[in-house]
Amino acid sequence: MIKGLTAAVIAAVISLPVSAAQIEFSYSKLYSQLKHNLGENHPDVKIGYFMVAPETGEICTITKAWMIKKKNYEEFVIPDSQELPLPIDNRLRQVNPDVFIQTEGETLCDVSFQVMAKNTFEAELSEQELGTLVPQMTAMMQDLGGMFSSWFMPDVEGVSVHFDQPLTSLSTSEGRVIDVTGKVAVVKLADLNDGERVLFEQAPVKVTPWIPQS
Repeated sequence: MIKGLTAAVIAAVISLPVSAAQIEFSYSKLYSQLKHNLGENHPDVKIGYFMVAPETGEICTITKAWMIKKKNYEEFVIPDSQELPLPIDNRLRQVNPDVFIQTEGETLCDVSFQVMAKNTFEAELSEQELGTLVPQMTAMMQDLGGMFSSWFMPDVEGVSVHFDQPLTSLSTSEGRVIDVTGKVAVVKLADLNDGERVLFEQAPVKVTPWIPQS
């Protein structure tokens, strides 16, 4: 999760099937963050919503999700990435339907949003692409933080590349090695030479900002 930029909404468990947990929230609860996906200063970056286990931070598997308001009902198609595909619509915010999400297991998961690249970069990530992403991710996080966030929020200096399966390392087009910790590799813009490319053995699940720890 993005430090300091995590939204969590937990509601009562209702009418649950066996080995499943369910939460409910109103659409307007998340619209204030979701609307930033319409911003023009970060066209290659978005906010993605996921269900996250509160104790481990692991992504939860969504088994079913839907919106309902009176007689209107719409079920979401959940992608393999487990990103919740919420539509961005101000009129929908005014109608404010209830959103229900069921996840595998009996533990309630949190609704969490992450700043992430729109593209997953299936085979490689180039130095030029990273150079485009980094300032856009900084801009998105500053938009989320508000008017004075640029005063105290550190700039993004690279990305965390998340994989579905653990890896030991990545290689670059110049033969250098980038370590992978579990399922996540940190790629710093300053470490790549002009035109260098980071090569992926498997397609990443997502690409999120990396900020140096103070």
